[in-house]
Amino acid sequence: MGKLLERIVNRARKISGQVRVPGELPDAVTAMWLAAICDGNSRIEHVPPSLADHANRLRSLGVDMKDDDDALVVAGVGLRGFTDAETIDLRGLGAEAALPIALLAMQPAKRLVQIDTELADKVQILLGSLAATGAVGRLTSESELTLEGVESPVAVDYPDVDLGAELKLALLCAGLYAYEGSVTIVRQGANSKDRVDDLLTSRGIEVEPNRRDDPNVRAMITKAGTPTACDVDLPGDLEQALPFIVAALIVGRSELTVERVAIRPENRTFLDLLRQIKGEVEILDREGAADLLVKGSRLKGTRVADKRASSLIDHVPLLAVLATQTEGEFIIRDVEALRRCENVDLIAHLVSLLRELGAKVGEYPEGLVIDGARPLKATEVVTHARPGMAQAFAVAGLVSKGNMQIHDSDSVDAVFPGFFDTLDSITVKERKE
Repeated sequence: MGKLLERIVNRARKISGQVRVPGELPDAVTAMWLAAICDGNSRIEHVPPSLADHANRLRSLGVDMKDDDDALVVAGVGLRGFTDAETIDLRGLGAEAALPIALLAMQPAKRLVQIDTELADKVQILLGSLAATGAVGRLTSESELTLEGVESPVAVDYPDVDLGAELKLALLCAGLYAYEGSVTIVRQGANSKDRVDDLLTSRGIEVEPNRRDDPNVRAMITKAGTPTACDVDLPGDLEQALPFIVAALIVGRSELTVERVAIRPENRTFLDLLRQIKGEVEILDREGAADLLVKGSRLKGTRVADKRASSLIDHVPLLAVLATQTEGEFIIRDVEALRRCENVDLIAHLVSLLRELGAKVGEYPEGLVIDGARPLKATEVVTHARPGMAQAFAVAGLVSKGNMQIHDSDSVDAVFPGFFDTLDSITVKERKE
């Protein structure tokens, strides 16, 4: 067994510059499958490493793809260019499986498709809607469906409103396979912000907004035809930006811009907490994404519990490191599930590491409490090959005296291969005496 990598992080004078982080898997999957049915080559920038397995599954359908640093170049095969692979594995895609299922249902070949069991009900709804096009599909179990293939699908006017972004996109794309010039209509609320139509118009598909039916409903009307390739710059995954944001907040005199991240109500709990404790994080809206301007701040302690704790449970190591640099008591409760992570009690391990750093930490069954604003000294960090632990203590190293030795640092490659290099690029080192 090879030796796992170790990284050293030292105290910083400030954090300064700009960073980009990998995109979110759902957006990357959608962009990749849309690129596959286009004419021409599409370049998808800032793809997450988790896309690799899904890309290999699409390659099994005859789609040529090349990796280029953090980009993926997809050679589109057009609407009907998929090869006749009999079994396609779509497990792990979540709701984004709707698009590939619809595209495969429009092909003439019969296929077996594997899906996540929790999607069975949604897939049944999708198959019922696609039946109106002439496509035949059925669930054979909670985790498998068969698609019988269709030679000449027809366009459909779907009466339902607000089916969900993934289902709307799937039905609109199915309509591309109908006879030339025929019209598919999918309705949504007039104030919907899911930007499904943008995914098609950017690829040369005309989407006509129409309000004649009802002022509260917008009908997306598309004509059948092959989309054209376009390059895609994926918005960054906010979760992967958080270590850099925390670093800039806790290292004095810092000023950092995190470029083009995706911010939605369901992913901004940590960001909102940072602003609540007086973190200077300015959100600069850009089309389809946002830039974050972050400055070093005097942070206040707070209490994280109940629903907020559930939302942040994957980020408790980073939250705890943040707490060491706040003024006053910082309480993290209702995270006892971390005591049962495989064979590791992560709360006990985290408390032990923080105490080695010199932090004042109290431990109780369901969490921990940290009395912040104390000087830290570097230590050796065993991460148990957990990317979040490695990232959190890399940030701690920026405010600790000495060399922070982070073992198993290569675990971060699973979520952000360039994390440590990116951190180095924005770190202004302390002057050596």
